[in-house]
Amino acid sequence: MAATFVDGLAIPNALAFDHERRRLYFADTRAYTIWACDYDAEKGDVGDPRIFATTTAPARPDGSCIDAEGFVWNAEYAGSRLVRYDPEGGIDRTIDLPVSYPTCCCFGGENLDQLYVTSASEPLSPAERQAEPFAGRVLALDPGLRGRPEFLTAL
Repeated sequence: MAATFVDGLAIPNALAFDHERRRLYFADTRAYTIWACDYDAEKGDVGDPRIFATTTAPARPDGSCIDAEGFVWNAEYAGSRLVRYDPEGGIDRTIDLPVSYPTCCCFGGENLDQLYVTSASEPLSPAERQAEPFAGRVLALDPGLRGRPEFLTAL
């Protein structure tokens, strides 16, 4: 059964759950905002959204993941970077990327110690694509920490 808990989003993105599945994160890329909500996994109840973090133009929040320490990683579309937020929404660190449009990130590798980042080559012009040879590719980074397995859900 589907239910609406937020409407009016332009580009919903960055869906992620904390370790205990008590907090849900999501973003609206067009609104430059990442929200957090309380979440009850047993009941499937979602609390009222509150602003977790905002970005500054041109950088927009896109895809997210959560690491083993409970920090939220977000790919900043048009921001050329990844941002690691602490559980209260403060910026812990940033990683500059060789692409203008990172789109999503996730942890992988045998020990979940690689951070994979997808990127877009659109809307780059042909000249910009030449200047950004990694645009439109998947990047693999060593962030010096680990991720955690994602939750499995039966459909």
